[in-house]
Amino acid sequence: MLLFFIFISFILAANYILFRIPVLGPVPSGAVIGSILDFMIVIPLLAYFFIIRKRYSLKYLGFVIAASYGAAYFIIPNEHFSQYSFLPYIVFLSEGLLILVELFILYKVISKLPRLIRNYRSISNQDSLFQLNVKRTVKNHLPNNRLIAVFLSELSIFYYSLFAWRKKVNIQNGHSYTYHKKTSVNAVYIMLIHATVIESIGFHYFLHQWNEMASYILLFLNLYAILYFLAEIHAIRLTPFVLSKDCLLLQPGFSKSMELPLEIIKEIKYYDGPEKLNKKELNELFDARVIDFFQEKPQFEINLKEPQVVNFAYGIKKEVKCIILNVDDPDGFYQAIQKRIVMVETVSE
Repeated sequence: MLLFFIFISFILAANYILFRIPVLGPVPSGAVIGSILDFMIVIPLLAYFFIIRKRYSLKYLGFVIAASYGAAYFIIPNEHFSQYSFLPYIVFLSEGLLILVELFILYKVISKLPRLIRNYRSISNQDSLFQLNVKRTVKNHLPNNRLIAVFLSELSIFYYSLFAWRKKVNIQNGHSYTYHKKTSVNAVYIMLIHATVIESIGFHYFLHQWNEMASYILLFLNLYAILYFLAEIHAIRLTPFVLSKDCLLLQPGFSKSMELPLEIIKEIKYYDGPEKLNKKELNELFDARVIDFFQEKPQFEINLKEPQVVNFAYGIKKEVKCIILNVDDPDGFYQAIQKRIVMVETVSE
């Protein structure tokens, strides 16, 4: 990733110097074409090969193309930029192709919708774990690939942000433990929503004076961000940690989750590490805490016998051997986990 940012910095700096330093004199038309190729082809390809291909969904390539177009608009003077009026259509075409890919996935889902609905109802047990139940349903009928994972993430965003306002927590299979009531996570997301709304109004008006398309792209991204924040608020409320007979489900919100078999747990103990973890330490574990204005020290540390997969939004995964978390009822949670670990070890013997 560092190499990617070095390349991008070099491209941006070179183009800025070429067009914005008067001493270099008139810019030939060939240089303008080269700069446009840098922004519209080279930068998206670098982003794909260095970042997107390894970690993220292909849909992020559309965001990169839109951002590259915006950078080109601000760096290349208008007298040169206006000569290539087809560029906005390239951006719209790329976004349209990505939308068509998602529509194809939607078609595959709709074609199997009756069967999916029947299967979902059979495994849902009328609980509030919408995302987990949908994943289990889709796993039985659709291929397990990144595009399906992206579609499920989008579905979860729209479900939790628009249709979960009156839903209540209902866990029938296992004991549930909330983890957000003693935090300010809701206040954090409400603040982010408020800031995004203000930014949408101000920047949309400001950008609309310069570039109408860029203003609408930013408006769309801000609306999407608001839905994302709302989805997190409701998912946190509706998805407590669930301890069942043989599994511990950790899903703090909708954007990350882990189904942990109890026989994989090596130990659970009260956390005695540093209050603040550095980036490297956080990358090697699953932080199942929610965001907070003042992040408290983790209450518990769960060490595993072997690496387990953590699922993030849009199909991103990573393996961890340690989990840190907080709960609203620490004593009850700790005793229940310890009891289940002993029971599992007794059965295995």
